[in-house]
Amino acid sequence: MRTLTLLLALLAAFALAGCAATQPNTSADDFKGAEQDVAQVIDDLKGSRDPEEVCSRIFADAFAKSLAAGGRDCPAEVDAMLHDVSDTDLQVRDVAISGSTARAEVRQGDDGKTATFELARSGSSWQITSLG
Repeated sequence: MRTLTLLLALLAAFALAGCAATQPNTSADDFKGAEQDVAQVIDDLKGSRDPEEVCSRIFADAFAKSLAAGGRDCPAEVDAMLHDVSDTDLQVRDVAISGSTARAEVRQGDDGKTATFELARSGSSWQITSLG
């Protein structure tokens, strides 16, 4: 249930990013090297409005499959959730990399709640494997 709650908050961020006239708040510029690459994945998620892209490029395959519910695949689940979310923002506060895995501490909204997103290297890019 916690994963679903975090996903809803996350989806709110990128659903509203598409409605805004300005560029969404980015975290990647606060980091360098591989840490910047990890933070960029969170920024990409926040800025995406395409459930197919989220499920195929941003989420790792196993994580995307785990989100499927009620006979719907990941894109259908993400698309359905886009209609049920409220305003929030995500800001990467810290990134820790250990080999081919990473953890990003992400602040959600103005209330200061944080979640730890887990990522794994897939080829030359990073993908989200868990939202906390």
